[in-house]
Amino acid sequence: MQVEVLTYAPTEFYHCQHCEIVWQEVGFGQRVRAEQRKVGLPFDLQAEYQAISDWAALAHQQYGQRLQVKLVDVASIEGVIKVIRHRVRRFPTFIVDGSERIIGFDKERLDAVLGERLGLAGEKEAAHHTGS
Repeated sequence: MQVEVLTYAPTEFYHCQHCEIVWQEVGFGQRVRAEQRKVGLPFDLQAEYQAISDWAALAHQQYGQRLQVKLVDVASIEGVIKVIRHRVRRFPTFIVDGSERIIGFDKERLDAVLGERLGLAGEKEAAHHTGS
């Protein structure tokens, strides 16, 4: 099962590989990256992004390889295409298995959908392995 999260994400910009080596050697690269992370998103969006990240980590712990969570920055080219394709107007939006949309970070609804789709599959797999 795949859940795509269409949202604003912190962005870090990089130079070409050769320039990045120079920036790292002079000790400038890490400071620039830290500053980009610090000012990357407004406080409210950063807090929401962190809550979504925490939810995704817990869901991955519970469902393992049966769940893939993919973050798509809506400011990227891929994000713009997905926003148009799924007719999304508000963020974050969660696209479950390429079709079902959950608009806004509704943890309870997301957990219920995962439980419905993956909980039953997990019980069937466990029953199959134990011979029930």
